[in-house]
Amino acid sequence: MNPLIASKNTPRLVAAVTAVAATIATFAKSFVPFYLVGSTAIFVFACFVAIVLIAVRWREILDNAGCATNILVLLAIFYGIVVANFILKSSGQVSFTYLVGILAFHGVFFLFGFCAARGLKWVFAILLAQAAVFLIYIVGFTFRFGDPMSQGHLEDVFGVGDPSLYIAFHSYIGTALGIAVLAALGMVRGSLRLVVYAAIAVVLWFMFHIASRTALVALICSLAFLMWTALWARSKRSAILLVALLGILVLAISGAFYRFALNGPVDPKAPDAISRTIREMQSDNPGFRLSIWQRTWHRIATEPDHLLFGRGIGSFSIDEGFGPPTWLLDKSRKYYPHNIYLEMLYEAGIAGLLIFALITFFPLIAALRLWGELSPQAKAAISIYVFYLVTCEISGSFVYNYDFQFFFGLATGLFAFRYRELAAGGEADLMSSITPLPDIGKTQA
Repeated sequence: MNPLIASKNTPRLVAAVTAVAATIATFAKSFVPFYLVGSTAIFVFACFVAIVLIAVRWREILDNAGCATNILVLLAIFYGIVVANFILKSSGQVSFTYLVGILAFHGVFFLFGFCAARGLKWVFAILLAQAAVFLIYIVGFTFRFGDPMSQGHLEDVFGVGDPSLYIAFHSYIGTALGIAVLAALGMVRGSLRLVVYAAIAVVLWFMFHIASRTALVALICSLAFLMWTALWARSKRSAILLVALLGILVLAISGAFYRFALNGPVDPKAPDAISRTIREMQSDNPGFRLSIWQRTWHRIATEPDHLLFGRGIGSFSIDEGFGPPTWLLDKSRKYYPHNIYLEMLYEAGIAGLLIFALITFFPLIAALRLWGELSPQAKAAISIYVFYLVTCEISGSFVYNYDFQFFFGLATGLFAFRYRELAAGGEADLMSSITPLPDIGKTQA
């Protein structure tokens, strides 16, 4: 018998390679250096490797899924609503390939995340490597040409050559750096954490400098979540009170900033996050996020007959005048409300929104009940999920955010895998893991 196959370390090796391949596939289309050498080929190859290795581990994965029965049932109900909504409301205008793409891509990336939970440290290793490559490009450009924001927008750091592309790469850079420092918090111990804290401060400043606003807000929220959960583990009453006070404070500051931004002075060339936000608030450009949200909410509020079941999956792009959305990998018509819950309310109505909200908040509810028992790696994984949940609230899409599906699957798989070990073949499922259990998440394979 092949000694590699016979080795007791083989399952761990397969799990590690699965996690690496699944993570690379998730970021293949957004990792700019891959774009320069052929991201589609890398994406397809990584998906193929991950799917093959998942097929090899199918018995183990099926056992893990048995500990996530309730959440999987909720997902089945939700996507059943999506399918019914599409058939009844959208099929006359939107191609069926759009629905097939949603089901296929969402299913694949959720599965990738679910299976990658067994090799969590390898997921983190890929996230750190991705950020390191971005930093190498940025530092190299800075040494050769100076500040990459010297012209008021991101310069061609990666040598792409197309201004319409490279001026938008700040969002990819900010996301990569943000999730990398969160991953680092789960990887390091002892005095090395001081280095990570210093890196967080630098990353926050750099995000502000390059106006990576979504990633900046998402990282702040993720860090706040980590600090708040430490309080939650000690005093739930104090934590709830703090949330209420912070909510009032955020609303007050947001209102004051909005009033100032509408009439306040702003440097027309300043590249930082605040100046750019003020310019967008003062602009009447219909393509800016605030204008999109206002139009979307106006349609929802003035057409209550669509409130319960929505207007149909894919209808937003049509209503905005861009025509029916195309196949998911085709960017020619890719338009969405830049908020997953608003998008769900608009296209699937209250029926879709309520179950979607329940599904997406489940990892947070489960984590809060178990926070004192989670390992640092598990806590970091949940914080990255928070990062993507916030991102999707500001500029994300239900249809196109594969990385959100991946980290949602990762969070679900993390709880299912650990609960399977504790249940030892019992009949309990993932919903039962909301009840505090001993040693949940203490180890990672």
